[in-house]
Amino acid sequence: MTSVMAGSTIRQAARRIRPESQLEEQLAERYIRGDESAFEEIVASYQGYVAGLTYRLLGWGGDVEDVVQEVFLAVFRNLGKFRGDSSLNTWLTAITVNKCRSWRRKHLLKMKLLKIAGRQKQAAPPRSDQGVMNRETFDRVRRTLQGLPGHYREVMVLHYMEEMPITEVAEVLGLRRNVVDVRLSRARARIREKLADLIEK
Repeated sequence: MTSVMAGSTIRQAARRIRPESQLEEQLAERYIRGDESAFEEIVASYQGYVAGLTYRLLGWGGDVEDVVQEVFLAVFRNLGKFRGDSSLNTWLTAITVNKCRSWRRKHLLKMKLLKIAGRQKQAAPPRSDQGVMNRETFDRVRRTLQGLPGHYREVMVLHYMEEMPITEVAEVLGLRRNVVDVRLSRARARIREKLADLIEK
């Protein structure tokens, strides 16, 4: 029960933004056939989702706009190779995760130095979340997620915030299902420890 409550608390901290259209697979097919306007429609359909996912994977910080641009640049370069082995959403999510990993590797030292110097800036939470929790609670959940190691944060964001089944999380991250299960379990344990007073027993 406590693991369910931990997941529920995390979900409230950041709601996912999924594309509304059910025609994304057709957009990929159109692009492969040479219809370049399909790429613009994919960007319009997925931009909010990719930005929200990037925002959460980077711990509510980082150069979100730059990473989102890198994601869609990679999509533009590789969309012609998309063959539908996975859903377009899963494929885009995997690209986003990889770009966020690259950003964390590039900026890890800089972030540590800024934190030590006390100059690290905290990004403001999305407006859509401010009405769900009060600011103090939101900040606690945000800091707890931000404090998780990257491999734990990834599985928590994808499973609880993006509401992906564990099998899809495993596909996106290129992991076995049991590895995802272990990471989720360990991440929940850390969150329960930090947010014990917020989680119903």
